[in-house]
Amino acid sequence: MSSAIDILLATYNGGEFIDKQIKSLVTQDRDDLDIDLRLIIRDDGSTDNTLDIIKKRLEYYRAKRENPMEVRILDDSTPTGSPSGNFLKLLNVTNADYVMFSDQDDMWYRRKVKTTFECMKRLEVKYGETTPLMVHTDLSLMDESGKKIAQSFYEYQKLPIQKPSKSGSGSSFSLDSLNRLLIQNTVTGCTVMMNKAAADLLRKAPVSEMVLMFDHYAAILVAATGHIAFVDEPLIRYRQHGGNMVGAHAADSKEEYKRRLDFGREKFLKDMDLSYRQVGYIVKRYEDEIRKAKGEETVELLKEYSNLIMAGKLERLQFFQKHDVYKNGALKKLVQMIWC
Repeated sequence: MSSAIDILLATYNGGEFIDKQIKSLVTQDRDDLDIDLRLIIRDDGSTDNTLDIIKKRLEYYRAKRENPMEVRILDDSTPTGSPSGNFLKLLNVTNADYVMFSDQDDMWYRRKVKTTFECMKRLEVKYGETTPLMVHTDLSLMDESGKKIAQSFYEYQKLPIQKPSKSGSGSSFSLDSLNRLLIQNTVTGCTVMMNKAAADLLRKAPVSEMVLMFDHYAAILVAATGHIAFVDEPLIRYRQHGGNMVGAHAADSKEEYKRRLDFGREKFLKDMDLSYRQVGYIVKRYEDEIRKAKGEETVELLKEYSNLIMAGKLERLQFFQKHDVYKNGALKKLVQMIWC
């Protein structure tokens, strides 16, 4: 079997935007890409015309292209009830060397696959192909109609990144730190590429353990057993609309202040409890792999964090300070310290 990159597209009632996303996926730049690129689609029981639109777009694409990308639509539309469940179903039908995850309402720039893959190959040279590796990228933001909101998702949300130093060729990258990932996800799933070592690890987990988001679980797991790299370049147009499961909010804006106050301390504490629980699931399931990859200190860090679910405020504050586990941005850090 030849080596391949599989793009895993999860859909559910995405008829309004799916056509443009499919077009952006099947027209990815494959020139000089020395690996097969395939698309696998799984619908989670849509009740609209999502699948009809997909099939019509693919029919047109295959008729027009001399060497069309291989596309497979899974014959499985039994609802899982969640994006995480849908993505795990997709992950379990591929044995590709690399996997990428796609939402239904965004648009990929033509260079996305090639640029991400170039970064992945440099990571494999540095750390080895058997090390779990993940690459994620910046995104530009657009509104429901396609109008650009912001050039950089990371700047818009003031997310913590280490600016990469420029290297000789290709996009340069920086590595994400585990301590900040524990409490704040900075990895957007629709930008991710994972190598086979990382995908094989993630397949061991049931969706019931992903009590926050699929991408946050995956990011913590890979950071604790391997390495995550960030490409400081927007390679996706990330659409914001009323149906988003997770949206972008301008950090430190009046709207963001109001949103957090409206959610209140009860919502904050509930999310933190889910965060502690999710890390607890990860360290319980993957303790041996984490210890082998990163040592006892990392295992203890994860255990201490997961045990905060039973801790008082003082103990939590002491842990956050000791391990520099803070959300990024003045407002988020202040809320964390006051409400924890």
